[in-house]
Amino acid sequence: MTSTKQKILDTSLALFNKQGERNVTTNHIAEAMGISPGNLYYHFRNKGVIVAALFERYQQNLLTLLEEPQGPLTWKVKVYYFEGLLASMWQYRFFHRDLSHLLNADATLAAAYRLFVERVVERGTIIYSELRSSGILEMSDDQLEGLLVNTWVLMSSWAPLVHALRPDAADNEVLDESLMRHGIYQIICLEEPFVRGEALDHLEEMKARYRSPDSSPTLLLVQQTAAAAVKTG
Repeated sequence: MTSTKQKILDTSLALFNKQGERNVTTNHIAEAMGISPGNLYYHFRNKGVIVAALFERYQQNLLTLLEEPQGPLTWKVKVYYFEGLLASMWQYRFFHRDLSHLLNADATLAAAYRLFVERVVERGTIIYSELRSSGILEMSDDQLEGLLVNTWVLMSSWAPLVHALRPDAADNEVLDESLMRHGIYQIICLEEPFVRGEALDHLEEMKARYRSPDSSPTLLLVQQTAAAAVKTG
């Protein structure tokens, strides 16, 4: 990939994350880069092609993270997975935030996304099975499947929830990342009933790692939204 194409993708990603994909045009991208729209179209014929290229980067990033683990899993390896999930959610947060619109606008992207989710579920099943074999989680096959599906639903819907309830987060990267980290905290809460062994000994440490410092164990977003309503009422 040429350096110009790479810069177009990087600039587009930054703009999409901050402003939302629907609010960014190819002219905005070209202007931010200081190039002509014609130069941009030479590399990407429309914005949809840019979105598809960013999705390809995102899925490769996440699927690489979810490669089959080598050897027994420990709670520290579990932290690695959480940090990787967080990094992917944060780096490509526009995609999940604008997911419904993006998939409705591009049938090819929608088909690629469905295949991507199938691969995520396959690899997630392997990882959760290894966590169970390592004594970190204790659950039945049905519980494992349910936990995996609920984890993916939470992960993929957390960004739109954050930005629906906290639109101010888009202009505040510190707040935005803090709220995204809280999504990992919610995943830990999903797993908590099944945690055993060494991971149970470190459970509170794990929860503290991802819970926002100004939040209580209840949902951060609801608290802050309610507080804002009282303040403006």
